[in-house]
Amino acid sequence: MGQIADGAAPFDDNQGLKKALDKLERLTSVLRWPEPLRSLDADNPVHALQATTEAAFAAPTPPEPDPAAGRRPKVAMASAPALLSMKQASAMTTLSVSSIKRMMAAGTFPKPVRLGESRIAFVDAEIHAWVRARIAERG
Repeated sequence: MGQIADGAAPFDDNQGLKKALDKLERLTSVLRWPEPLRSLDADNPVHALQATTEAAFAAPTPPEPDPAAGRRPKVAMASAPALLSMKQASAMTTLSVSSIKRMMAAGTFPKPVRLGESRIAFVDAEIHAWVRARIAERG
């Protein structure tokens, strides 16, 4: 610890500081306890924080199997294709937006999906396939 300045009271004589240090020690010692959460006081904010943190990082419990699920055949749901904006396609291909527009006009870039009057998007899988084809072409 640092030196006490001339005329200053030592830590043991300062009751406010002593109470604060004792409280800090009690609060931090709770965080080092190896005992389970069941013994912690839920009204204590430190215990509540510890319980919340441990619950957030706990392994999820698997859902219980539904007995009726075995009787009905499951229908595979087709997931919607992921769409990319012009900026995302530009970032993915490292091409500028103007280069992509030029290639679209020339028919050498995947065709976009029209979402509205002034909104287009690209199918993620098509952009990935186009990039893979460019990689394959390099020989």
